[in-house]
Amino acid sequence: MYHESELHAFFSVEQVLKLLRKNPAFSKYCYQRTLKKGETIQLTPLTRGSFYMVEKGSFSVYYESRLTGRMLISFFQHDDIFNFPLLKERMHPILDFIALTDAQVWVVDFNFMLSTVKLEDPRNYLQLNFLSTVQIHLGNALIRKSLDSKKRILHALVELSEKMALLSPNQAYELPTFMTYELLAEIAGTSRGYTSRILKELRDMDVIDSSKRPWIVKDLNLLNNLLYEGT
Repeated sequence: MYHESELHAFFSVEQVLKLLRKNPAFSKYCYQRTLKKGETIQLTPLTRGSFYMVEKGSFSVYYESRLTGRMLISFFQHDDIFNFPLLKERMHPILDFIALTDAQVWVVDFNFMLSTVKLEDPRNYLQLNFLSTVQIHLGNALIRKSLDSKKRILHALVELSEKMALLSPNQAYELPTFMTYELLAEIAGTSRGYTSRILKELRDMDVIDSSKRPWIVKDLNLLNNLLYEGT
């Protein structure tokens, strides 16, 4: 068992690039790709030849299968990695990563990455970090699925505050500028009208200021208390 801080010390674009550059073939198998807002990286079982690291920008992550249809499951940002499949028989049907801002990613040939990691990362810190990150994303998606409509909105706001917000000196949380009523409603699985109503309640309680972007969560403790109310 590891402490989170111990694993995360080895989990950043800079650290992974440092590891990969130890292989003299780095420039042949690794390159940067720039995406404009709205552009998509789509992964299917037949397009899994590259490993991706987010260097700049943010992405919405959509999962699609015959059983579930298409659904927004999470958001990715700087230092997140994707397409690190461990089992060929367990690849997700379709994953879409849509740039919510202008973005830049590192694209690494998957076989090159695996061969380098086997030599340079014998303790498997990179894979362990990836698995722990996936566990968190899927855990949050599962929890949201089990909540009622209002608490799905509250849960999404808490998750965004804790994972992607900028903390100001007065302990307020500045949410990413890409967050909108529509996007919050989508990840919470509710309508825009209902989401707008809940946000007004939170504004009236001085929990959040969503009158303009970026939204500001002014009282994360109270937001958490509302989420856990009745439990």
